[in-house]
Amino acid sequence: MFESLETYLQEIGRYLPVKGGGNEIIAEIRSHILEKAERGPGGATEESVREVIASYGRPQDVAAQYVEGNGIIAPVFRRHLFRYTWILFAVHTALTAIAIWFHASILMFPFFFIPRMHAWTALVYLPMAWLADFGLVAFTLFVVTQRNGSPSLPWLRIFRSSPMRQPRPRVLVTLLVVLVVFVALFIRYRTIFFYSANLRPFESLMDPTASMVISIMFIAAILCHVVAYAVRFVVNSAWVQLAKNTIILLILWSIWNVPVTVRFKEVPGIDLRILGGVFVIVLIANRAVHLIRSLFLVAREMSK
Repeated sequence: MFESLETYLQEIGRYLPVKGGGNEIIAEIRSHILEKAERGPGGATEESVREVIASYGRPQDVAAQYVEGNGIIAPVFRRHLFRYTWILFAVHTALTAIAIWFHASILMFPFFFIPRMHAWTALVYLPMAWLADFGLVAFTLFVVTQRNGSPSLPWLRIFRSSPMRQPRPRVLVTLLVVLVVFVALFIRYRTIFFYSANLRPFESLMDPTASMVISIMFIAAILCHVVAYAVRFVVNSAWVQLAKNTIILLILWSIWNVPVTVRFKEVPGIDLRILGGVFVIVLIANRAVHLIRSLFLVAREMSK
């Protein structure tokens, strides 16, 4: 086919509803353009197709002819409705966790008001928060639609979701080897965290109880990753990624809030408590980003 034609039709498709005959409309426009290009002296060529496209009009104007009425939200914006809602809700959820942790309320007018609450109360609060975030995003897109704003919405590259890749056997084997090594270390030493200074023999980084509890949690997180990757060989769905990232994030949160008193080895000039806390925070932040990405992938699967 003609590259310029496919690019043009793809641009038109951005302004058509996801459902409601979008494919039929694209097929009709393609047929009209090719038919006009065939009437040229040399038949349908790349150059003749480009000339027809130039006379056909802007993609948004062509799409508008096939969409009845203006609609409350422009079709091109509807594609972003749930994606932006999940971004806002992710921020809302993170702030809710902070409010619970510090036993405080957070006010960010007009976006958030998070009252002081207990952890169990959040199970009721967060679903209502999602509805509020959805309404705020829908209202914003409605205003942009009515003011004929640009259809190009800002998009963060870090959260741009890429298609699900097929799992590879060698990656699964590597993950299994890592899991086996950590399990073997734990069975023998009751810990997977070791410390050594001045070429002395390795010893546990923390006191025995804390080291055993946190080691089990880390191994559980690795096991969750391995199981999820194996499941993707059968069902390669974004829902598997979402479940995995949610469970791992909960495990990391449990490590941060472990009820056991953690006592690190005393190292001159180094505060291992701070280093350990920073390490866990980095892991939580990394997994939170992966969780948001998986939410976008799930939203895209549901829109197909």
